[in-house]
Amino acid sequence: MKKILSLGLVSMMLAGTLLTGCSSSQKTDDTQSTAASSESASTDSKTLKLLVPGYDSGYLKKELDAGIAGFEKANEGVKVEIVSVGWDELNSKIVSLYQAGDAPDIMLTGSRTLKQLATLGIAEDLSSHITDDFKKDRVESVLATGTVDGKQYGIPMAFSSRALYYRSDLIETPPTNWDELLSVAKDVHSKNPDIYGFSIPTDITSGTDELLNFIYQNGGALVDDKGEITFDTSENVATLEYLKKFNDEKLVPDVVSTAREDQATLFANGNLAMFVSGPWEKETLDKAADKSPYKVAILPAGKKQAETLVTDSYVISSISKNKDLAWKFVEFMGQPEYQRPVSEAFGWFPILKEEFNDERFKSEFMQPFAASIEYGISEPQVADWDSFNKAFLTAVQKTLTGEMGAKEALDEAQSQVAQ
Repeated sequence: MKKILSLGLVSMMLAGTLLTGCSSSQKTDDTQSTAASSESASTDSKTLKLLVPGYDSGYLKKELDAGIAGFEKANEGVKVEIVSVGWDELNSKIVSLYQAGDAPDIMLTGSRTLKQLATLGIAEDLSSHITDDFKKDRVESVLATGTVDGKQYGIPMAFSSRALYYRSDLIETPPTNWDELLSVAKDVHSKNPDIYGFSIPTDITSGTDELLNFIYQNGGALVDDKGEITFDTSENVATLEYLKKFNDEKLVPDVVSTAREDQATLFANGNLAMFVSGPWEKETLDKAADKSPYKVAILPAGKKQAETLVTDSYVISSISKNKDLAWKFVEFMGQPEYQRPVSEAFGWFPILKEEFNDERFKSEFMQPFAASIEYGISEPQVADWDSFNKAFLTAVQKTLTGEMGAKEALDEAQSQVAQ
């Protein structure tokens, strides 16, 4: 488990100041690929394929389109073609395309899948590109989330933090620990039966990231320091037993069908008093602030303060015939002109050091998200994320709905991933 940012870095940020932030359709001979990173004239008639989850639904479409247009203008004859896939199929699609020999040149994916992509030979080792000059502009601890066993397989392009949203007209003082979280949820729901006190999403796309907050806060982990999966520890059992109380008391919307993306809508509609998410919910909640006023607080602590910090990365395919050109694109997108709009799109935190100087980090709204970073622990890296993720979420759902006890459900999940 990796800590992300130092206390000193976060403290400076809170003060508002920080120093300095499908197959490739080749249109020319493959022999030109090694020269793609030199002069743009040598990149005549080449197509780079970039896999992006959710692009057809608008995810980073505007920001990536601007970067692609700039890259194509700077590299005459080069075209970047988007391959859009659904979030739920992202990892399995990458694997299947690679196995079919059709992996796109560049893939946008969660850094949590890097170990699997590296183990299967899908991801290119980019370590030789990580020079002191490349690192000098980047937040190095964030860049480190793209490593597996000391090798750089991903270049982070998105970095998110979480906080607690709460109804400021119903909750005068936000909860600061687990006992208070449960107590406040009960109090709000008892006085307002039509309003759920809290939400616990367990969806396959984002549920694990949100549940890991609680796992880490209770001193637990899903993978130990040796890389072994550790579902069935006493800390994890106790975490699920705590979360089950919310469902037993009917304080949360349906834990199986509710996804993270549903929470802001429930809140805005006046049906939810508290939920955990990132800064990207602000636009939705601002529109409904007259009906459902809100504030944001640092995550309530369990045995300790902790949160899951998530990064997404650019990955270059190991079978790309345009690896040098693909790296050139990744470098190009890392310029402040193109990285900053990506970070701003969903209220993400800095990839580049100079982003810390941006005015948005000085706002009251962003303070709780920033304050959580020093307690951050990265997502687990495993050899098969899809199986790992499904086994864990199934155990959580079985526990929270009462189908199984927490120990029994986590033992079952542990046996499944051990096979």
